Order: sequence, then C-alpha cells, then structure tokens
Amino acid sequence: MRTNWNSIWRYIHLTFGLILVVYHARIAWYHQGIVDSVWSADIDKLVSTTLIFFVMWTGLAKWPIYPWYKKRQNKKKRAQKAAAAE
Repeated sequence: MRTNWNSIWRYIHLTFGLILVVYHARIAWYHQGIVDSVWSADIDKLVSTTLIFFVMWTGLAKWPIYPWYKKRQNKKKRAQKAAAAE
C-alpha cells in the first residue's frame, strides 16, 4: 500500500477515535455496573480538550478535497473546449 497523506491522516484519525471509544466504553460500563469507577477529572480534561480536537481535525484532513477541485477544473476546461469548438 502506498503511503500518502490521506492514509496517514486515516490512521491517526482511527487511533484517536479508538481511544475515544475506549473512553466512552468505560463510562458506559460504569453506568451498567461493570466497573466501579469512571475516569479522573484530569483524563476528562485531556479527552475534552485534546483528543476530541485531534479526532475532529484529522477527520476533516483525511477528506480527499483535491479530487473534487480537480474534477471541477476539468469540467470548466471541457466546457471551454466545447464552446470553442462551436
């Protein structure tokens, strides 16, 4: 598999997302009575300020915006060529 920025952002996003899944699973297990305690206030602060920020921005960064732009540019060029041919 070729390494490019999209795949790098994907794996960073998945890593931070899986950490969030574990964080929320522990909270759900606490409410179900499976574990006896939830996370400390320091971990809650880390998750709410840092992890959610990284998950959000890496999710946005991995979107392949460039192909959409290129497709739009090609559409404009085809329209210009069609107008010139007429």
